[in-house]
Amino acid sequence: MGWHLRRYLETEEGKVRKYSEWELISKIYSLISPYKYQLLLILLLSLTRVGVGLMLPYLTKLIIDSIELRNMTLLTLSIIFFLLTVILNWGARASNTYLTSKVGRRVICEIRDRMYNHLLKLRLSYFSREKAGTIVSRITNDVDALGDVVTSGVIDVISDVVSLLGAVFIMVKLSVDLSLVVFALVPLILLTSYYFAVRARKAYRETRKKIASVTSKIEEDIAGAAIIRTFAHRKRRNIKEFEKINRENLQANLEATKVVGFINPILNAIRALGYAIILWYGGMLVVNDQITLGTLVAFYGYMDRFFSPILMLTMFYGTLQSAFAAAERIFEFLEEEEEPQEGVEIKDVKGEIVYQNVTFGYEPNQPVVKDINIKIKPGEIVAIVGPTGAGKTTLMNLLLRFYDPWKGKVLLDGIDLRRIKPSSLRKYIGLVLQEPILFSGTVLDNIRVAKPDADEKQVKEIIEKLGLKDFLESLPEGIHTRVIEGGKNLSVGQRQLISFSRAMLRDSKILVMDEATSSVDPFTEAKLQTALRKLIAGKTCIIIAHRLSTVKIADRIIVLDEGRVVEEGTHEELLKKGGLYAKLYRIQFAVAQ
Repeated sequence: MGWHLRRYLETEEGKVRKYSEWELISKIYSLISPYKYQLLLILLLSLTRVGVGLMLPYLTKLIIDSIELRNMTLLTLSIIFFLLTVILNWGARASNTYLTSKVGRRVICEIRDRMYNHLLKLRLSYFSREKAGTIVSRITNDVDALGDVVTSGVIDVISDVVSLLGAVFIMVKLSVDLSLVVFALVPLILLTSYYFAVRARKAYRETRKKIASVTSKIEEDIAGAAIIRTFAHRKRRNIKEFEKINRENLQANLEATKVVGFINPILNAIRALGYAIILWYGGMLVVNDQITLGTLVAFYGYMDRFFSPILMLTMFYGTLQSAFAAAERIFEFLEEEEEPQEGVEIKDVKGEIVYQNVTFGYEPNQPVVKDINIKIKPGEIVAIVGPTGAGKTTLMNLLLRFYDPWKGKVLLDGIDLRRIKPSSLRKYIGLVLQEPILFSGTVLDNIRVAKPDADEKQVKEIIEKLGLKDFLESLPEGIHTRVIEGGKNLSVGQRQLISFSRAMLRDSKILVMDEATSSVDPFTEAKLQTALRKLIAGKTCIIIAHRLSTVKIADRIIVLDEGRVVEEGTHEELLKKGGLYAKLYRIQFAVAQ
């Protein structure tokens, strides 16, 4: 029973059902159908175990009756059959447990693989509306909950039903009178189970909500660890907030535990009442020679095979609902729209980029860029500047086709990006972000993300070409220095230098740089500026920047404000105009001074 409750506690708060239970069963079957023969074997082993288990009380009856009859031949044969049955039962149980675990783990592994592969193909908009913790929960907790139920859970139910029916049949054969007494307790068990199941569902629902709050709070505080440590009052406040949420989670768990704490004792008390009545009434029948002592002992054994399946079946309903909730979240995830993979393969890209009457936003009816018209010539260096929220990064997202415009179109060499296969498009675009994305591995591994077949010599040549040889020498193990998650063991500047090297190795026809030097110190920025000039040579380059000192090398500067192009020209031309660019430049110059 504890296993079922844990599964309840591990799943997140349910939502309004999108699928009927039959639809979910059909979808679940499609996931496990490759293992149908293994599952059939597990079912046969389970039924063998149940069948053999049903023989044991009857063999006990024969042993006791043979003792009373002083029949050594019957006693010997009964004991031999009893031992053989125990061995067969053990073998079936061990094989069943092993196969169930093996198939269950494989089902979980395959579902998780499928979800992860799907994750990497999803549209970027999915990640902007879903929390990372929710996605992780679906691929971990929900898959575990579903995998356990569809393998062992359903088969256990079938076994329990067979065990129950077998026990009923044999009990009636042994004694109709005793059977009627036991059957009279069934309504009481079902009503009690239903009453507590309703209360338990409410308690579990609240518990799932609270544990989700705890998880979200931990994620938020890990992300903001540096800020929390910097401000003592923020640290104290966060501790109090977490303690409050954690206490609420504790209270919800205690409430669930209270409900669970009543279920077991009450159901066991009803079972004990049944045993007591049977022993008293059955004993009276034995004394009156209406049944044998062996029959009473066997009947007592079958009572356990009668009550246990009923109790398990009443509890399985809640587990099944939990599994359905997990399945629904899994299938909702798997049915999320993937990024389109169709389109034409492009070759011999020149690098002309055109934004034609482009309007787009991330939320309905809230455009971020409006009627944008920009033409960038092949080999031209264009800087896009403007206040925060002006739409600079959005233009980059549209060029990479992370999103498609609501209105208008983005063209590459005269071809609408919607007609180009995304993987083909991105092959020709190098990307350098403000916060470089680094992976666990070595510096070499991270640079080779751009070109996996590049050898160490090629990578070192690229680094030297960028004038970053001293960067390599500053690392403890040079190019083989280990990079921990997110590059936390490297400075911001070192991470950005890796990002520059990666872009240089890719040698794309188009280069997009999003605030690439805004988070580094002046000394590192000077290095990056030198490397940048070498990196952009001969490429169509879009530089998105807040620091206006980085855009002086641009052939043209485009100024955005509130999603629209408000100015355009060279650095000198825009300063002479005295518009928004000149204002931003004066502000930054004053701050620098």
